Amino acid sequence: MTQSPFGRSVPLIVAAVTALAVTPPVPAHAQAAAAPAPAGPAATSAGTTITLITGDKVTVRPGVTTVQGPGGEQVGAHITTVGPDTYVYPESALPYVGAGLLDKRLFNVTYLLREGYGDAATDRLPVILGYADSAAKRIAGALPEGSTEVRALPSIHGSAVNTERDADFWTSLTAAAPAAARAKTTTGFAHGITKVWLDGKVHADLADSVAQIGAPEVWAGGNTGEGVDVAVLDTGVDAGHPDLAGRIESSQSFVPGEDVTDGHGHGTHVASTIAGSGAGAGGKERGVAPGADLEIGKVLDNGGSGQDSWIISGMEWAARERKAKVISMSLGGDPTDGTDPMSVAVNELSAETGALFVIAAGNSGPTETTVGSPGAADAALTVGAVDADDHLADFSSRGPRFVDGALKPEITAPGVDIVAARAAGTTMGQPVNELYTAASGTSMATPHVAGAAVLLAAQHPGWTGSQLKDALVSTAKETPDYSVYEAGSGRLDIAATAKATVFATASAYLGIHPLQDEPSGIVERQITYTNTGPSAVDLDLEITGLDVATIDKPRVTVPANGTASVKVSVDLSRTAEKGRFTGSVVATGAGVRVDTIVGISTEDQPRHLTITPTGRGGEPMPGEIMMLREGDPAGAYYNFLTLDGRPIDVLVPDGRYAVWMWGDVEGTHGPNSRGMALVSAPTVVVEKDTAVELKASTTREVQAITPKASATAELRLDYHRELGDTAKATDAFIIPRYYDSIWVTPGQKARDGKMSVTARWRKTEPLISIGDSYDDLLLISGSTIPAEGTRQLEAVFAGDGTTADFAKVNVKDKIAVVRRDDLDDQVKAAEKAGAAVLAIVNNEPGRYFDASSKTKLAVVSLTQDGGERLITQLGQGRVSLRLTSDPTTDYLYDLVRYWPNGTPKSLTYRPSERELARVDVDFQSTSTREISEKRFDKNPDLPVKVGSTTLMRSDRFRTDWVTAQDGVTWSTDMDDWYSFQLGGDTTYKAGSRTGETWLGAIQRPRINDAVTLPRRDGDRIVAEIPGWGDSGANHAGVAFPEGGEMTATLSQGTKVIEQNTYNWIDQNSGLSPKRLPYRLVTTTQRDTTSYAYSSKTRTTWDFFSDAKTARLPLIQLDYKVGTDITHRASRSTAITVTPSHLTGGPSTKAIRTVTLDVSYDDGATWVHQRLHQTKDGWTTDLRAPRNAQHVTLKAGAKDAYGNSVEQTITRAFGLK
Repeated sequence: MTQSPFGRSVPLIVAAVTALAVTPPVPAHAQAAAAPAPAGPAATSAGTTITLITGDKVTVRPGVTTVQGPGGEQVGAHITTVGPDTYVYPESALPYVGAGLLDKRLFNVTYLLREGYGDAATDRLPVILGYADSAAKRIAGALPEGSTEVRALPSIHGSAVNTERDADFWTSLTAAAPAAARAKTTTGFAHGITKVWLDGKVHADLADSVAQIGAPEVWAGGNTGEGVDVAVLDTGVDAGHPDLAGRIESSQSFVPGEDVTDGHGHGTHVASTIAGSGAGAGGKERGVAPGADLEIGKVLDNGGSGQDSWIISGMEWAARERKAKVISMSLGGDPTDGTDPMSVAVNELSAETGALFVIAAGNSGPTETTVGSPGAADAALTVGAVDADDHLADFSSRGPRFVDGALKPEITAPGVDIVAARAAGTTMGQPVNELYTAASGTSMATPHVAGAAVLLAAQHPGWTGSQLKDALVSTAKETPDYSVYEAGSGRLDIAATAKATVFATASAYLGIHPLQDEPSGIVERQITYTNTGPSAVDLDLEITGLDVATIDKPRVTVPANGTASVKVSVDLSRTAEKGRFTGSVVATGAGVRVDTIVGISTEDQPRHLTITPTGRGGEPMPGEIMMLREGDPAGAYYNFLTLDGRPIDVLVPDGRYAVWMWGDVEGTHGPNSRGMALVSAPTVVVEKDTAVELKASTTREVQAITPKASATAELRLDYHRELGDTAKATDAFIIPRYYDSIWVTPGQKARDGKMSVTARWRKTEPLISIGDSYDDLLLISGSTIPAEGTRQLEAVFAGDGTTADFAKVNVKDKIAVVRRDDLDDQVKAAEKAGAAVLAIVNNEPGRYFDASSKTKLAVVSLTQDGGERLITQLGQGRVSLRLTSDPTTDYLYDLVRYWPNGTPKSLTYRPSERELARVDVDFQSTSTREISEKRFDKNPDLPVKVGSTTLMRSDRFRTDWVTAQDGVTWSTDMDDWYSFQLGGDTTYKAGSRTGETWLGAIQRPRINDAVTLPRRDGDRIVAEIPGWGDSGANHAGVAFPEGGEMTATLSQGTKVIEQNTYNWIDQNSGLSPKRLPYRLVTTTQRDTTSYAYSSKTRTTWDFFSDAKTARLPLIQLDYKVGTDITHRASRSTAITVTPSHLTGGPSTKAIRTVTLDVSYDDGATWVHQRLHQTKDGWTTDLRAPRNAQHVTLKAGAKDAYGNSVEQTITRAFGLK
């Protein structure tokens, strides 16, 4: 009995509630090893931005993921890292993702950026819109706003559209019930749309030996496939190649902006493997069916990738318009269960036209369950790869099919080191000469099978694709060292197929029958034998490898030109082992042998897992539920949505799970306030039908109480869980502002694996407050904060805030209280009426926040509970309220509680100033200059820093109080529209006091751990050098594109290895493994009209490196000089130079020599400065001439190992 071990495939989880019927998660599987993306000008230290389908903008750089709303506003979002991938789910999208209406890939920013969907790469996001049927699409009529139809996809009742990079598409798509969706009471799309997929990219799967499969024997009989149309859907074709002359019947490109010419090489290689004449090699490199007519559909671009919609359009063209009998597709995406758009199209078109789709299994072996789409389709003939000795290629994707365990692939063919035509000007594979190249992959195996199908179709012109598939699979050469799930029925043998007159059904899968259910009864499938010969044939039947199966007849007679059927069956009461079992039904007779591959599964029946969520008062709790399962592949996780808070019932296999939920609960400001509760069941063991209660009644508020009055500006809660070796997730939730509080269960630990919880607050000095009862008010963006001070103002109720309402009352210089309506209209009416403050009472649960057009008013929102109490008081008599305002933030608190081993019993964090670190911040600026900033926290369980920079309201100086905790590091981003400064990682000690200067003078190249640290990578050097780090220590700065120019040059001795006009070195290779001296030189220059100082720099790093070098020993220089806000210093100012080595390099203590020269005439003459060492670095005092206006610096440092740096900064700072 051949048994595949029960193991690593992702389990099927089926929701028992219609609203929760979701597709199980698909781990990412690379089809081929991709080369690193070139780090050109677009790949800056400022990060790469991608606009999601919702219009929200995500920016990613090494170790950091930030998210902002379409207008740059702060938004709530889940930033979930599972295995290698990070997903960003804005709060507005979660109901649709949870309901299974949105493709999760639309939010997998790791995948999106890897596949070229970033904003710098494309100004459109391609998606596929699904409709219930063609009639629904016609009735719906217009597309959502912000989208343009690229092509109709009738085979899947869909349309491929390009969406603009803004929020218009999302607003139009969700117009069916936007308020309800936000309230999580219902979901659905407008325009008749039932689902939205990313129009994902599919890649070419990179194969010779027509003699190995027996093609020459078929040619010897006069059959070369002449008269049969075969479509090749690939990267196009080199129509001028001698092997393809006269072979191309028609061609069409489905790739926007590219004609059918093959600029990659893959399509030409595949086409010649099918039907090449071999003319360029004297006939040696003939294809399998050299007489066939080629229909060339270009569905992959010149980079070897294509969108799903291009491929589906090509499939429809080939099957319907060109009526190709065989369609070859050497391409594939991620593994699926065969219900994805491309697989559905294969099944529909096969049934409609009778074409045979021959499709590559993929190159993700040797891992099981890796057969990609569209090879996962039932109708596809899915092809794996073997070498010249019929050994299965390690890269060849294995079955079974994802989720249902169906039998895939069905056949193998030669796919290792295949020599075929080389497209002109391309370098794919290993070029043999100008006309041929060698390549390996299931892509090379697939055209062998497609060519064989052409030969068979020429022999049997009336056969359907299904008959061709049965014949090829049932007559394949056995490869007994491999299971059915690895290699199907065996290696293609077209010589045997062409001679055969008896064929069998290709496969018979008997389904899943869990041993745990003590199955009984008989399960059976029919196998049909077809005899095309003139005489009846007697066949003896035997089952090999599948002991539990039987055949209803040991012998069958197949009449001449007829068929006969038998049944293979399993008595389920005889199944005693758990697993997946495969084998073959072998039929033999006089000169006849045909095989049918068979399989059955006795894996566990999914159990009912009922999850009942309840709120703090025991009421139903709506929200999102997440689950991990021990043993699942890295990257697999599950999420569900309960819109109304009722229990959900999901079907899951046996196992150990972690379950957690983000639930809406009552907040701290009344029944209409909203809090966010993290409720978890850290370990749930499922061995039978299991019920889990997630009770928010066990939670308590997580609070941070500060020494001085403060208002919460940002709130985040993280949950981290690990189960076993592969199941791991970090779910960081940036809490939307309409929640006033966060809640978790105190004292909760995990009894197995790791569980941690992190709470994060940014609390600022209140900008505005009204009385003592409205501490949950929010300032509406666009408001003008009154001048600093405290005063009493009368409050007046003005109804709905219409012009007519304001005409009835006197609100001049008073607080106008109105119920929420159209914000802009209310602001205009309040301004006209002379109100001092506009207070808007929310009309739905939670806090209300929005943005108005710029107004001189202070506009605040009050919650429904507090606001209605105020309205009631106003109806009973006059009310005066104390208004306190402070337009600038003089202090703030960046606080975090990281609980690495579960939550403590006390959830209140009340630090004193002595328990915090004090940071005295100097922004070298005033509040009139727009600056955005963010201090990021990081801990061992938070793989990326999350959040977004926000506009600060500070003058030059601010006092920050920061949590000092073991395991927590901090870093800060600063953006002043001239440069983007990135602070390196910092830890603080309780009670410490440090200073930090931002946007100061002396801006120059500076590397820190906020960017990709320079390294030796085998035989290449990789370095990212931000060009404008400001003079504050450990800051790396990136000028915006219009802000400057930069060069980077790497040399070894007198040889220039790489030279770029941007801040990266990474396009080199072949470096000697020996210890040799290298030089890295960077220059920067920028327009002095925007920034008067540090106009030019030149930095030269001399260092040694060999193959064992990890971190490059590049010495960094920091500078400290006292300047005013205009970046000018006194003529006798002290200046300190502080050298350091990067983390992972030599010790900074190895730096022995530091030098400094200064110039007052832009470097025409120099003055050497005498330095003395202090605890801060090497210090000297300037003695500037009376007529000097600015100072140019030339600093240097050298360590004990011979590594050195020299940095020249022209006009580093000015003089008073």
